[in-house]
Amino acid sequence: MKQIILDYKKDPELFNETAREWATKICGRNDKCEVKSTQLRNFYDKVLELYDRSEIKKEPFEEVLPFVKMLNSKVEYASHRKSEGKPLINKAFAEMMGQCISQVDSPEKLRVFKLFFEAVIGFYKGK
Repeated sequence: MKQIILDYKKDPELFNETAREWATKICGRNDKCEVKSTQLRNFYDKVLELYDRSEIKKEPFEEVLPFVKMLNSKVEYASHRKSEGKPLINKAFAEMMGQCISQVDSPEKLRVFKLFFEAVIGFYKGK
């Protein structure tokens, strides 16, 4: 899978082609997408909440960062939790989240992660 670089200057297509590719990978090859859009939205809401704490409520970033990293455990949990006999999320979604979470080390990277995730959701809705 294509490496995600949370820097739109290094990857001008981050919010366009890169996000579209990841939305396609997350959806999978079935007629019906493998991951329900509500799961994507639940995780996006968590990222948005952390972004709001950092940028709007002006909490010190070092207070927010551990909760960003904690998203890894939520992804792991969702990858093993089943609904209708299938995991809530697939490997592609877990990979996307892992790549993004590992790069968040500043408020700016958290903002770019939020925007990238927003773009993925937008493309995902079109699947």
